[in-house]
Amino acid sequence: MARSFGTVATGTALPPIAGGTFRHDASEQFFSLLERDGKTYLKRHQTASDGTAGNILEKPVGYWIGSGNHARSYLSRTAAGDLLELPVTWYAEDGGHWGMSPGYARPDHAGFSRKITYACMFCHNAYPEIETGPDGEYRSAVFPERLPQGIDCQRCHGPGKAHIQTVERGGPPDAARHAIVNPARLDAARQMEVCLQCHLETTTLRLPAALTRLGRGVFSYRPGEPLEDYAIHFDRAPGANRDDRDDRFEFSSAPYRLRKSACFLASGGKLTCTTCHNPHDIPRGAEAARYYSQVCRKCHPSLPERHTASSDCVSCHMARRRPSDAIQVSVTDHYIRRRPGPDPAGPLAELNDGNTPPYRGSVVPYYPPDLAPTAENELYVAVAQVTQQSNLEVGIQLLERAIARSAPQRGEFYLELAEAYRHAGQAGKAAAFYQEALARTPSDWRPFYGLGNTLAATGDLVRSAQMLRRAIALAPRDATPLQGLAKTLLKQGKAGDALAVLRKAVDIEPESATVRNDLGTALYRLGDAAAGEKAIREAIRLRPEVAGIHINLAELLARRGSFPEARYHFETAIRLDGSAAEFHSAYATALASQGSLTEARQEYEAALHLNPQLSVTHNNFGALLLKLGDTEGAIREYRLAIGARPDSATAYYNLAVALAGQGKLVEAEQNLKSAIQYAPDYFEAHLKLGQMLASRGDAAGAGTHLHKAAESPDPRIRTAAQDLLRAAK
Repeated sequence: MARSFGTVATGTALPPIAGGTFRHDASEQFFSLLERDGKTYLKRHQTASDGTAGNILEKPVGYWIGSGNHARSYLSRTAAGDLLELPVTWYAEDGGHWGMSPGYARPDHAGFSRKITYACMFCHNAYPEIETGPDGEYRSAVFPERLPQGIDCQRCHGPGKAHIQTVERGGPPDAARHAIVNPARLDAARQMEVCLQCHLETTTLRLPAALTRLGRGVFSYRPGEPLEDYAIHFDRAPGANRDDRDDRFEFSSAPYRLRKSACFLASGGKLTCTTCHNPHDIPRGAEAARYYSQVCRKCHPSLPERHTASSDCVSCHMARRRPSDAIQVSVTDHYIRRRPGPDPAGPLAELNDGNTPPYRGSVVPYYPPDLAPTAENELYVAVAQVTQQSNLEVGIQLLERAIARSAPQRGEFYLELAEAYRHAGQAGKAAAFYQEALARTPSDWRPFYGLGNTLAATGDLVRSAQMLRRAIALAPRDATPLQGLAKTLLKQGKAGDALAVLRKAVDIEPESATVRNDLGTALYRLGDAAAGEKAIREAIRLRPEVAGIHINLAELLARRGSFPEARYHFETAIRLDGSAAEFHSAYATALASQGSLTEARQEYEAALHLNPQLSVTHNNFGALLLKLGDTEGAIREYRLAIGARPDSATAYYNLAVALAGQGKLVEAEQNLKSAIQYAPDYFEAHLKLGQMLASRGDAAGAGTHLHKAAESPDPRIRTAAQDLLRAAK
């Protein structure tokens, strides 16, 4: 544990990358190490559409995490004081090699953007010197330059200042001993909780696996106190997701697996981590095998004949296995069994960012094993259902009932319910509970931010801007509420104001790809296409793994006629996220505009296979089918567009035109009237309907619609209507 974290000192050489460059095939990225002015940098680049090196990014390697027995990952510090996890890790197996960091083995990995939170640092290092005040997960984790160098004595023994001062004053030995925690004097449960504070993790899946109690800072746990006073741990419901045969094995699962073992269950709580592990003296190699076998024999002195020659119980009964969330290492499975577990070399699929696929099901309390049925605990169990949307519908009911029964004073419970209603698409109820949350915690920016976004979604843009400005005032170092305000201002047509807000966001987080992308969108709306393109290209340089940013650049390039490069970015986005129907649809529209009708048809069909409810895609596909001469197919698609969105005036108009081409004039007129009903200023529909009415002798009806069409700002429509009116006279 003392080697859990450290600084990469100036002049320190990292293990070399074999061949000088490591290529990650899934994301088509290359990584290499550079030495400059005594510092080590990690460089990433890709091959651009023209074959040159592009999306080059270099980050200084500032810190390492992990002893190196299994692996060692690295961190970089930003100018703002954030720590970022780097996307490649050194693994000790097979003589040592570099690979993608755990959770990064996917095309759309986190790149150089994953921030280290206080919760991350809690288990990987001693306590940093951070500013006082609440240090919950929602607070920006800004770390000082001077950081501890690994887990220290206080993690297990508690604060040591009073102990040292007592010794320095020459106090009696007994007083010095009682001025610090000695885990050996704790009962078995409290002893084990000294280890569980960091090592108890039911899963890396986002259930959530644990909830820190409100009012407790991340670094506030002290050895000797009940762990449940600090946090409640949760697990999946028994039998859920049985595709893993209830043998899910993950990297940080030692206590979780141990607690399933017959040895642990039969001990009545006496078997703890320190029964086998001496935290001050760790045996290694052949010595470790003998040491741990002796521990086993203390409880199992009489063994079958075939075991007497063995001095290594662990290799069979606690076999090393490859965890599903870190497949490039092998670690000891602490689930003690009579027979070995699955083949550790068997094929595994890494859990992508700990949540592929996301867990959907009941979330049940795991530790403490006998969680008291109090009103407060009822609230936490309900929150666990909704906070990662694992059991959203049931969780909303449970949380609302729990709040109604106990009327908690803390606003965070109301905030969780508001967020749950927002995820469920119930904006009205979400807004009401955001109000309840901010009334109780007026210093927390999150309820103001959530309410602001909810009001924007319902069209109340004035109040939305007010709430978002309150959030900005409470979180001046966070770019997120600024981005929310910019979106509201853009909806209000205040692109200039939105641009000013986004420039502030860039000042706060200059390395945020989402902020750069939003800035590029605002610049483009203001008519500065060159600056908009530059900002979006910078966003891609920062995060080439984000498909949506590639789509934005692709559409911009297609509009200005640079289709070969646009094609590259469309196809990159689809490679990164082929399940996004909207990406296929956007690519199809661009292909159709270039006359690549067969390719466009394939992309429209792919989009609608993924999401049959895309009204605009059905409509655009119908237009394409008309070009291909498939009128019946076009009519089918227009009807599907209307089915997906019954107020789609464009789909009604297009359907009317197609029907009229088949001579079905009565139905065509009906659809034109529907188009006008949903869009009264649809001048082209008025012109078409006026023409049809005039052709069958309804002069009065034709005149009404042609006069309306004559008001069109489009000179083509206006002139055609005026010509028909003159002809009628």
